[in-house]
Amino acid sequence: MPSLIVHCCTWNVGDEKPGSEDLSSLLGVNSKPSPDVISVALQEVCGDDAWRQKLLEHLYPHGYVLIKSRNCWAIWIFSFLKRNLLPAVTNIESEVTASGYAGVMGNKGGVSARFELCGINMIFLSCHFTAHRENKQDRLNDYIDIIDHQSFRDEDVNVIIDHDYVFWMGDLNFRIDHLQKSEVELMVREKRFSELLQHDQLLNMKNDKLLFHDFNEGTISFPPTFKFDKGTDTYDSSKKQRVPAWTDRILYMVHRDFALDHHLNLPETNRQRQASPSRRLPVRGSPSEVEEKFPANKSIKGRQHPEAVLLKYTSLNEYKTSDHRPVIAVFKLSVPPRWFSLPVKFIEPDGKAYSFNTNLEISYQVLDPPGLLRLSETNSLLSSKQYVPVSDFAKLLLLNTPGHSSKSGKSGSTNDDDLGPLAPPTLQTTSFDWIALYPAEFADLEKDYITYVYASSNVSQTKHRKNSVSSALLQPPNKAKFQEFYKARIESSRLKDLPGQSFCLVYMSRNKHCPQGYSLPFKLQD
Repeated sequence: MPSLIVHCCTWNVGDEKPGSEDLSSLLGVNSKPSPDVISVALQEVCGDDAWRQKLLEHLYPHGYVLIKSRNCWAIWIFSFLKRNLLPAVTNIESEVTASGYAGVMGNKGGVSARFELCGINMIFLSCHFTAHRENKQDRLNDYIDIIDHQSFRDEDVNVIIDHDYVFWMGDLNFRIDHLQKSEVELMVREKRFSELLQHDQLLNMKNDKLLFHDFNEGTISFPPTFKFDKGTDTYDSSKKQRVPAWTDRILYMVHRDFALDHHLNLPETNRQRQASPSRRLPVRGSPSEVEEKFPANKSIKGRQHPEAVLLKYTSLNEYKTSDHRPVIAVFKLSVPPRWFSLPVKFIEPDGKAYSFNTNLEISYQVLDPPGLLRLSETNSLLSSKQYVPVSDFAKLLLLNTPGHSSKSGKSGSTNDDDLGPLAPPTLQTTSFDWIALYPAEFADLEKDYITYVYASSNVSQTKHRKNSVSSALLQPPNKAKFQEFYKARIESSRLKDLPGQSFCLVYMSRNKHCPQGYSLPFKLQD
């Protein structure tokens, strides 16, 4: 079973702009294996562009691309992905829930970034709840507001807790009840964390099923992360004498009812789409609890699948610029052995060199369904390389071509290798879709485009006999079919300042607000 490494970090930066400190530990870039996904939750951000640039400076040299960012005033979420996984990500969205001062100022609340990667969907939240020990009910209301008010365009996964993997991060501001500052500091010095956690508001409210009752959290074996005198290891020495607390947390939820259990059978005698038996009901909870309830035995139909494995959960004491310490969590997530590629396949440009003195002619197809990526074809998509050169990226983008059709076993039976996920809905193209020109090794999906043109509604047709997934699913084998090609053009006047550089095209969907296809990298020259 293939897997992804996901690195989560949350940090209330205390209105401090980034300094000269090395963020490698915070971002996990030197870990072995290196993360496939890095999600950074920041609170009390002053100068969002400065933090954005700081993160890009650290992550771009290691082969990561910023695919989504979102903020609610000083609350930010940044999601990065290994470059070689770009063809495997879709349905990128974000949401905002503002609270604090009647929700007008948005100094408290939560932001989220969600996407589908390698056939599974995940969501990351950055939240800042109401402060002060006595305001437990307000923090509960903050949680409920975010759960109730965030929704997404994906009809199958349109609320937070419907996602396969949910990662809830932030300065949740839950405090220690019934103890004085001196008592807490003594217990911290003696590392009596389990005893101290008996007074933790979040854990007690969670045990009472008031909030996060479907979530799990790793063992807390690190000191309280709040509140420090900035630049020191001393807990609050001001007149306020705030009691130390674990305000900064990362919780996660696993939803077992994901694409691994939803298959498409393709008998030779009937090439129409047929859904296999229904998936099991979703079971939420930590891996150990779920596996106790659902042991791997023959009484359960369908294959058993491992869930999220928590590899690390700790705070980072070396970062002292804020009055909070950052917290990180590292997970190993299982993903399906096969998933569908992005639906847009570029025919031109095809990876060769083009003149910047002439118009760049573009042609592409919208595959329905897209190519099915097999495990044997996509091992490199899940590699742990820290840096992916253009040549390797080009090979990975070739995976956007359709795979081979499945073959049925004898007597109508199907082998495990003949099963695949249900095909996604047909991409609904519009005249407001656009094709963007990017540097071949761009760092920021949201900001690095150079120019763009609107996608064309003009269609040309060519007879095509190749037996691909797209043809095999929809009609009998070997039957000729007309395939539709769309055309667009970038005028040479937009290219005149770009000679000698390498680029790629990205098809952006207006409906999905995210990429639906990448071209091969190509060069512009005289």
